Amino acid sequence: MAAVLFLLVALPGFSGGDGASTVDVGATPAPLPSGGPAAAVPAPEQPSAQRDLPVRASASPDPLAQAGLRFPLESTLRLGGKFVTVPGKDSGPAGAKRVEYRVEIEEGLALDDALFVAIVQQTLNDPRSWARDGRVFDRTDGADVSFVVRLSSPGTLHRICSPIVGDTSVSNVSCNATGTPWVMINGWRWAQGSTAYGDDILGYRQMLINHEVGHRLGHQHDTRCGPGGLAPVMMQQTKSREADNGKLCVANPWPYPAAAA
Repeated sequence: MAAVLFLLVALPGFSGGDGASTVDVGATPAPLPSGGPAAAVPAPEQPSAQRDLPVRASASPDPLAQAGLRFPLESTLRLGGKFVTVPGKDSGPAGAKRVEYRVEIEEGLALDDALFVAIVQQTLNDPRSWARDGRVFDRTDGADVSFVVRLSSPGTLHRICSPIVGDTSVSNVSCNATGTPWVMINGWRWAQGSTAYGDDILGYRQMLINHEVGHRLGHQHDTRCGPGGLAPVMMQQTKSREADNGKLCVANPWPYPAAAA
């Protein structure tokens, strides 16, 4: 897949199917939460020094060849808050309950777009993932989608997420931005992983996608070890794998880890 072009195009308004009015934030209009006026969105801050880094392109024609590598990125990186849609479409396997989503990457983020979209698509359609619930996930670059997965600099993510879910800068985490179409993935965590999760960076990336999309699908946090001592995917494994009873759960990226891969 070609690297993302740094050319911001005018996108049609996000359509959630209910005809709601929209407020423009970044590159994608977000539907207003029902039952009240639009929440105030902080103005973009001045970008930090890494704003002009190019998008990293895979050295291999197989984007997943770098899936287990960490990438250099500053934990305090703050870009300009403009997002570009990764072009292209990826269809999941056969199935009736299809869910379309779009992927956007913040302009200037030095991470590989091909690697990101490949991991997101393969993760969501893995039988151990939310596809186990009868869903099939199709990536599109169109406007009418169920949600948008955004890969963001930490500073931009905190500006968007903190007014919605609380201060995400405390542990430098990702978020499902309730009331918007955005599932926000923290680029620094994507690049570097989490000491609490462990050394399996691909597993961490799969957990990150499944956890935040799990919130989008209505799942809440879980703080109990599952069968075999595995951490539930809705445990905040970026922060800790310690259960309520003090037991350390085994790192796990999947909602249904016992399903056939």
